[in-house]
Amino acid sequence: MNGMTFEQLMEQYFFSNSVRPATEWSYRKVVRTFQRFTRQLPDEIDNRLVLEWRRYVLTELKLEACTWNNKVTHMRALFNFGMKNGILAHKENPFNKAVVRTGKKKKKTLSKAQVKTVYRLMDQHHERERLFAQSCAMSMRANACYPAWFWLAVLDTLSYTGMRQNQLLHVRLCDVNLEERWIDVISEGSKNHREFRVPITSVLYPRLEIVLERSFAAGAEPEAQLFNVGRFDLRRKSQPASEERNVEMGIYPIRAFFRRISRECRFAVSPHRFRHTVATNLMKSPDRNIQAVKRLLGHSSLRSTLEYIDEDIDSLRDILEQELGR
Repeated sequence: MNGMTFEQLMEQYFFSNSVRPATEWSYRKVVRTFQRFTRQLPDEIDNRLVLEWRRYVLTELKLEACTWNNKVTHMRALFNFGMKNGILAHKENPFNKAVVRTGKKKKKTLSKAQVKTVYRLMDQHHERERLFAQSCAMSMRANACYPAWFWLAVLDTLSYTGMRQNQLLHVRLCDVNLEERWIDVISEGSKNHREFRVPITSVLYPRLEIVLERSFAAGAEPEAQLFNVGRFDLRRKSQPASEERNVEMGIYPIRAFFRRISRECRFAVSPHRFRHTVATNLMKSPDRNIQAVKRLLGHSSLRSTLEYIDEDIDSLRDILEQELGR
């Protein structure tokens, strides 16, 4: 089909595959970056142009190899779909053999000191929130860290369950059972489309209870999204009750929160770093159980779980001391 645009190709791909909103967003983002490099239509793309884009991404933009490979995966899927359905005239996918080798990097975890720093900072925000609760200074969210009690609940959930960001966004009020102390992680938010259950620890319980109580008090229904900062935004409360209450929180408030925290802490903090940290810390315990870690993270294979576990340099040092230090 000559003259087909990338937008038309994506629309047909999304319709045929019924992809999630987050997946659709990632495809559109990758295609936009490619269109900033070239205005060629899909039928006009060849392997040489792809390799030129690769050189631009890796040498000019200086992006990581894994970032480039992610772009290739998305674009290759679109072209495979177009070729299979006779939409594109290519005989061979121009994105084949375009990936680059990536070295195995150290996993991005947070040290105990860094976790303490994050919580100490949020406790300071929480204290300011408490002191100025009746003040006009707190009548609007001062920055992405407010309301602090809400974001502390988010941090606790990430710290004690190892959830992915998308899984966190898909937790509904009805998915939390405080009496039996578990959270259902539904398939819509899971990368592998699996549904599983994670326990609520005694440390996590209090802040989850607060979010539930305040959500119901704000008029949220059981099927509503649990972690929705807009529900507690005083700026929205001042507006007429309408569609605002039903708007679900997306990834942008979470990104804004972690950008702010990272800037104030002066080191990178993200949901996925908490996930890696949970897995690594569990494997440091004397009763380490990789099957338990696999179940907590909702992985379908042990290989995926092992990718999340960072090297325990302290344990390795102890072994060397014992075996080689005699």
